[in-house]
Amino acid sequence: MDNESFFKIPKVLFTDKYKGLSVEAKLLYCLMLDRMQLSAINGWCDKNGEVFIFYTIAETSEMLGCGHDKATRLQRELEKHNLLRRKYQGKGKPAKLYVLTVPKISVEPP
Repeated sequence: MDNESFFKIPKVLFTDKYKGLSVEAKLLYCLMLDRMQLSAINGWCDKNGEVFIFYTIAETSEMLGCGHDKATRLQRELEKHNLLRRKYQGKGKPAKLYVLTVPKISVEPP
């Protein structure tokens, strides 16, 4: 049991704000969040100090077991919901992806 690793899923992804976000996009977001933590540990920051990741469409397709078009659609879905920002580098280099944080759920007292 000690060798098992897990992905965290922010509960806010299951609130009304993200109701239109597909389950697959939520899973992709969790995979990217996990990668972002690794990037932060390894110091992958841009000149502004923002942590970024590389997560290509091919890698998305492989991890989720889907085709190229669907993987592209899922990344765009995250962008549409302001969960992902893409910065193209050009010259055949992969885009830098900035995984944006979700707001915390506010718990109102009874």
